[in-house]
Amino acid sequence: MAPNNEKLNQENVSTSGEALDDSSSAAPGKVMNWAETVTVESEKFRFPENIEEIQELIRTHDKIRCAGALHSCAPLIASDDIIMSLTKLDKILEIDPDAKTARVQSGVPIHNLCEALVPYGLAVGTLGTIDWQTISGAVMTGTHGGALTVPSLHDFVTSYTLVKPNTEIITVSREEDPHLFSAMAPSMGVFGTVVELTIKCVPLQMLEAKFETVSFDTLVNDTTFADTMEQNKYARVVIYPSINKATLWTANPIDPSDIPAMIANGAYDSTKDYMNFRNNKEKELLEKYLKLCDEESFDAADETLFEVLASQESRLGHYIGRYNHVLCKERNNGIPHADIEFNFDYRDHLKVLSTVQEYCNNNRVPYYNYEIRTTKQDNAMMSCCSDRDAMWIDFQAKADVSKEFFGAMEKVLRPIGFRKHWAKGLENTDPAYVVNQFSRIDEFVALMKEFDPAGKFRNRQGEEWYQSITQLLKERKNGSGPDYGENLKDSIVDTEHTLPLRLDYTIH
Repeated sequence: MAPNNEKLNQENVSTSGEALDDSSSAAPGKVMNWAETVTVESEKFRFPENIEEIQELIRTHDKIRCAGALHSCAPLIASDDIIMSLTKLDKILEIDPDAKTARVQSGVPIHNLCEALVPYGLAVGTLGTIDWQTISGAVMTGTHGGALTVPSLHDFVTSYTLVKPNTEIITVSREEDPHLFSAMAPSMGVFGTVVELTIKCVPLQMLEAKFETVSFDTLVNDTTFADTMEQNKYARVVIYPSINKATLWTANPIDPSDIPAMIANGAYDSTKDYMNFRNNKEKELLEKYLKLCDEESFDAADETLFEVLASQESRLGHYIGRYNHVLCKERNNGIPHADIEFNFDYRDHLKVLSTVQEYCNNNRVPYYNYEIRTTKQDNAMMSCCSDRDAMWIDFQAKADVSKEFFGAMEKVLRPIGFRKHWAKGLENTDPAYVVNQFSRIDEFVALMKEFDPAGKFRNRQGEEWYQSITQLLKERKNGSGPDYGENLKDSIVDTEHTLPLRLDYTIH
């Protein structure tokens, strides 16, 4: 029996029963991602509740993009046909405390899984700075945390249940099919629809967090950056270039029995709820900063940053809390922005820091800060952290000025060599450059062709990339075409092979 189409087309319903966010800046009948960089028609959304309904949607539509919490800044959800929201596949199917694994449906929010694991003394293996994404969305886009000894989230997955573009259901496991498993994530969903995942969990920990402010110069001129990243379990560096300041946030596991004494000695007790990196007062100050910059009142704008840092130091100087409450923040105090995240070999960290500082000394960055984290290497086929420990720099900007800024950062950082977060700003990058950054990209493209020859799960941007990279790989194999090595260092794009630079992602 065919599924109930009315059930599959429940507009404006999301994973937790909340409305899709089509009320803020989006026009009526439109839905925007959280960053307000992508707009799609709400009528494109479908909300299957089981595998049979997913198979029916695959059979009856030519183009499909899977979606979760709509967190990504890039136009990942844009589709010329339908957007298949997996948010109703939100069941935690099994938690095995002995094996330390959890089997979940793909639409489970990470926050919900974290809470469900607490009674078992377990936790999700790594967390980004937010936990409202769906587990599959985070895995498919290469979500990472901030720990040099902890790999990205996909490295904790042990198996996937996948509905292929031909509607066949298969299980892809690390043990039984390591080649395909290596390609599954990050893959941006190009192999079909992941409906279930089994993930390896870790023991739940209580963490002690500390926060301090230093000069930007300190990070470049001594071992402060390396010490911060290498001597702490979790670490995050945020740089405020216009005032030459940086904040160092660190967190380390503690024995729960030590908590009462730590609180008595002045540590703030955050064991019951999130300890946000930004409160409402600080959010208002940062919004004021952006407004003052628009008015070119830069001195006044910079004064607000000193207020922000003073507020953060008073709140975050020393506190303790549960693993996910310390590592993550709540969603309700973000400021929408465009986003780009560069990934470097960690061993190049001083070169990266000095290059960025030199740029900032000569140019005013069009945002208040940027963030640096680190991640342990893994062996996934298209992982930015493949085969080397990595350092990430996340640049942000308002969408209307981000194109020029992100392009400029690409130009100055390209001589060092970078990979880029698949869900952030990839549209700025020459495909020829990407081909050279991933040694197994030919294997990945071959699997794309095998699994989805018609491109059902590739949206407009994905199809452009697939065609461009396929042609570049063909040229490389034949020894023809331009040299995609040293000559790329001197230009932002290769005008013959690059895709258009686009930041106004309104899809009709």
